[in-house]
Amino acid sequence: MYFWKKSLLIQIVGSFVILSLITISIVGYTTFNQARESLKESVFQRLNFAIKFKENELNRWTLDQRKNILAITELTEISNQTKILLTTKKSTPEYKSAQTSLETSLKSFTNNLDNLQEIFVLSRNARILVSTNANQVGKYQPLVQYSEVTKTPTENLVSNFYPSSETGKPMITFAVPILNENGKQLGLLATHLNLERIDTIIRKQAGLGETSETYLVGNIGSSLSRRNVFVSATKFGSEEFPDGISSQGINTAINGKNGQGLYLNYRGVPVIGVYRWLEYQDLALLVEIEQTEAFAPARHLASSILIIGLILALLMAVAMLLLGRQIVRPILVIAHTAKLVSKGDLTQKVPVLTKNEIGFLAQTFNQMIQKLNSSYQELSNYSQFLEVKVDERTQELKEKNTDLEQTLHKLKETQGQLIQNEKMVGLGQLVAGIAHEINNPVNFISGNIIYARDYAENLLDLVNLYQECYPEPVVEIKDKEEIIELEFIREDLPDLLNSMQQGTKRIQEIVLSMRNFSRHDQSSQKQVNIHEGINSTLLILQHRLKQKEGFPEIKLIKEYGNLPLVECLAGQINQVFMNILANGIDALEMSPEKSKSKFISIQPHIKIKTETINKDYISIRISDNGPGIPEEVKNRIFEPFYTTKPVGKGTGLGLSLSYQIIVEKHGGNFYCNSILGEGTEFVIELPIVYN
Repeated sequence: MYFWKKSLLIQIVGSFVILSLITISIVGYTTFNQARESLKESVFQRLNFAIKFKENELNRWTLDQRKNILAITELTEISNQTKILLTTKKSTPEYKSAQTSLETSLKSFTNNLDNLQEIFVLSRNARILVSTNANQVGKYQPLVQYSEVTKTPTENLVSNFYPSSETGKPMITFAVPILNENGKQLGLLATHLNLERIDTIIRKQAGLGETSETYLVGNIGSSLSRRNVFVSATKFGSEEFPDGISSQGINTAINGKNGQGLYLNYRGVPVIGVYRWLEYQDLALLVEIEQTEAFAPARHLASSILIIGLILALLMAVAMLLLGRQIVRPILVIAHTAKLVSKGDLTQKVPVLTKNEIGFLAQTFNQMIQKLNSSYQELSNYSQFLEVKVDERTQELKEKNTDLEQTLHKLKETQGQLIQNEKMVGLGQLVAGIAHEINNPVNFISGNIIYARDYAENLLDLVNLYQECYPEPVVEIKDKEEIIELEFIREDLPDLLNSMQQGTKRIQEIVLSMRNFSRHDQSSQKQVNIHEGINSTLLILQHRLKQKEGFPEIKLIKEYGNLPLVECLAGQINQVFMNILANGIDALEMSPEKSKSKFISIQPHIKIKTETINKDYISIRISDNGPGIPEEVKNRIFEPFYTTKPVGKGTGLGLSLSYQIIVEKHGGNFYCNSILGEGTEFVIELPIVYN
């Protein structure tokens, strides 16, 4: 302590060493924590991505198998033979023929589709009538464990895992009801799924790490004794954990909650994990990686920083010791002289005690004192000169800022056009592709309905002729007439064919509208029907006009006038319609008056009115009864990137680009009328001849 107080050199070196150690410790600790937090967030992101991917893959696989079994059920040959099997007596030749045909057909499916392990037909009393596994024919099955599959599309198909009564292995069985013409269930077409693909989906590590683990957990047992076990394609549970497994993540997920965190896994090892409850499989999915591996980079980084810091601190302490000896003595002399000079005594001189840099510093300090008086005057002159230079530079910066603002404004406009053009080109290509793919099968169906009608009429005429020539048919024919309800078929078949023809005609109309809208990529001007462009745009937005949960249907009011063909850029004009109509729908959906209690008395609507103004111009008025636009917002709606929508709900490009298309490219007029609480109207005035 004595030397610390009396020796400046020891104070300098000691203080430096202490501060270095403190700094190194703080930096190492802070770096470790920050790196650990960064790694934790990064690992959570990767694990969440992995678990979502695996969940989606599992759901996609389940839906694919649903499509396979539905496709098999809907095959005409399979459907007909199954109904014969379910409605005919076992002793009849038709029954034997149908059973043999079905067994051959179903075996071909199991041979070609690896995911279908066994396909079989069940009667209403749950007895197997035919199966790809001949040993199962005649046995009864517990239907309560099967997952029923219907033709109604769904993204949330329940796929129930249950232990097989014969093997004890996990099973999923999809069953499709077989219905007669009256909708009465005759039996089931079912399949046991091959679950090896599920193990591949779940167990695949996807580069998460050497200690990462992905697994499914299910809850089995009675209400008094339940336990959590592994679920795989081969068995429930594991020999290593006969009494089940448990952890914070497993228990939370089994209780139907999703989450993530740091906890001890079922082996008692600290892990960082993400867990999710798969509601439609009644299972928990967990993705985990050991904390030792996850945070290893943070520990290595902190250790490296500490080691390097200690080495540098030691070297610098030695250097400080050597340097301090040369600095301390002459620096005290310089400090004393500087103190006198600071009081205004410019006659002082520093004695030169050494010939090194410190001595040079003393000489320089003496020269500084001599020049100090003259420097005062020079400083004053330079200050005035500097003020002039600052003013000149400020003016130059203002001019450059003005140029930059103009360039930035132009860049924003160009960027907005590029973004919107890409969006509309992509939408046009998508709609055109869909229209093309739909058009071919619809034309095929429409063309064949005519022949189907002729064939059906000829067959019915032949049946009538048989009845006239053989008025007393045999018992088997009478029974068959009652089973198939021949009289009902005669009455309903023409109506059925008419409905199919009307449906194909409607689909062709929709396809034509989609193809009209898909011409967004046509950049040349031509004469177009404005009403076709509006109708094509409304077709794309039709789903947004329908009633949703908590919000009524948006009524569409059309007041079309007699418009001539207008020469314009058709794709860009349709783009304007899309922007205005989408904004109107957004305004109605975000309006609290329309979305809650008042929507019963105030029907949300969008009105489109077209008319010819004079021989040179037409107008299109698109209005809604939404909340309206405040005056301060209305003055800025045509600015690029200005938007009042929440983050992620819009970029603010639509109206800016629409204004450029109507006013700058077509020489028309585009303005907005709005009253708060009553609604908003956008008015487009286009010249009939393109400018």
